[in-house]
Amino acid sequence: MDDAQKNIEFLSKHYPSLKNKVLSSESLYPYQFISSPRPNILFEEKPFHSKVDPEKEALNLVKGLNVKKGYLFLFVGIGLGYHIEQFKRLYKEAQEATIIAIEKSSQAFTFLIQTRDISFLRGIHLFVDEDEPIIESFFRHLDPLSFKGYRIIRLRGAFSIFQDYYTRLETYFKSVLSGRLSDILTRFAFESLWMKNIVENIPSLQGKMPLGALKNILRYKTALVVAAGPSLIEQLQMIKSASPNIYIIAVDAALQPLLSSGILPDFIVSLDAQYFNLFHFHHIFTMEKWTPNSILIADVVANPLVLKHWQGPLYFSSTTSKAGHGGEKNPLVNLLMNYYGPIDSIECGGSVATTAIEVALYLGAHPVLVTGLDLSYTYLTTHINSSAIHSYFYLKSNRFDTIHSAMGKTIQKRKLQYVMGVGGKRVLTDFVFANYLKWFEEKSDYFQRVFNVTATGAVIPHVTHQILKDYINKNRVLKEKKLPCAPLPVAKLSRDVCMKVLSDLTQEICSAKNTLSCTIRTASNFDPILSRYPILKNILPLALSLYQNRDAAFSHVLMFLNMLEKKTERSIRKLDFHHHSSFRTSNTPSFR
Repeated sequence: MDDAQKNIEFLSKHYPSLKNKVLSSESLYPYQFISSPRPNILFEEKPFHSKVDPEKEALNLVKGLNVKKGYLFLFVGIGLGYHIEQFKRLYKEAQEATIIAIEKSSQAFTFLIQTRDISFLRGIHLFVDEDEPIIESFFRHLDPLSFKGYRIIRLRGAFSIFQDYYTRLETYFKSVLSGRLSDILTRFAFESLWMKNIVENIPSLQGKMPLGALKNILRYKTALVVAAGPSLIEQLQMIKSASPNIYIIAVDAALQPLLSSGILPDFIVSLDAQYFNLFHFHHIFTMEKWTPNSILIADVVANPLVLKHWQGPLYFSSTTSKAGHGGEKNPLVNLLMNYYGPIDSIECGGSVATTAIEVALYLGAHPVLVTGLDLSYTYLTTHINSSAIHSYFYLKSNRFDTIHSAMGKTIQKRKLQYVMGVGGKRVLTDFVFANYLKWFEEKSDYFQRVFNVTATGAVIPHVTHQILKDYINKNRVLKEKKLPCAPLPVAKLSRDVCMKVLSDLTQEICSAKNTLSCTIRTASNFDPILSRYPILKNILPLALSLYQNRDAAFSHVLMFLNMLEKKTERSIRKLDFHHHSSFRTSNTPSFR
């Protein structure tokens, strides 16, 4: 039995779908196989391997690599497979690594089958002349937490022949892996903060209603979502003129620029859990006289100081990220719903601006206009120049390091790229903004419902761009007066519900700490623990994946539980204090 027959049997056993990639001799042109001086493949006189010594080239490609269990190696171009064979021969640990090999040419793969023993390909994820969407789908299903690192190994000759194909796949591979890893690390970094904020926010949410009370309150009304992109400064006066006739939904970062221009938004959307988010409200909280007529729509994970000091109407919401986490709610939101009832979720695309658009649609607004959503570094700045973030850079600046150079240094640290802008020219953006644009690619229902009226910036998929001035002049925006918004009769979050949630959480934390102490070093399956203690559903698997040993993961989870226990006890005391204070006030006798 010759090599070709052995290889066909090998394919039948290990890669049956690749048998169809083996071509007949008549279909190999314009590819050629040459055996002298060393076996090689030519395409229009361009070699896949070194013409002088393919095996030495292969050794140079793979020597000096760090090959261990948990590492991923992507071979771009297979050819006759010298480099893959050398890789497996050189490193015994290669058996425990994840190896992916991609070959664009079925003709080259056919020559490999006809001329060499391919048993070295066993255990490798092989793709031969495969459509890009299929390979991209495979990349999307990779778990970045299962890999300690990756390395891309290019077969230079093959890569140069199909450079566009391989470059697109490389770029997609890197973006998927880094994007998902960034998402997971962000989730890990923020999970404890989100849960801490929910617990701290419960006393502030007592007596408030969920966003469901405002559902369809703006049915068929025009709403303008205002983000804090740099180009917003060009439209502030126009927005001020239209403000009596159009409902303005501002993201928290745009609040200070709007108020400074004499524009009072009807709704403010606050999502960020971090402390810095408080500074977006600094303009309001430091004013001596201000009537808080704006409605604050705050996520339950928002910074607790914002909810604590807000004196106006407040409605709470919960967000989910369908793309990243399957649309699941936070475990504490589920606990709250067990006692209060359903709480509608708003989808989040990773930015408060995308959440604000979803809020506008939830309120029933149609059409929804969006401005300040540059998703690019307009004027080489990050935000409008009167925002809290711009003020932060101003405080960092001095005569040797101006505000523009400080912002420029920050922008240079990003993964920069260019995308098409609304004016027909390319604009500077980065990896994070590009992810937001990908989120819009899945929002086909936005077409003819959401309109981008941002002065300049990136082209947003499914969101038609229009000039704000033209839209105002051509439509009915300036012909209708705004009417007061009357909420639906929805039950308020009572003190009893808040106390039950916090009491149940205290018991769950104590029980979880005891269970983990007994099982963390011996348990092989944590599913029963995760189903019994929902508060560990996200934090425990992430800790076990990111830490190298169980002791470190246990220490992290234990610190998280201790912190959450203290915050829960503190929130209980706050509820009791407010309850007794209101009781004493209502029973204080009046003397005349």
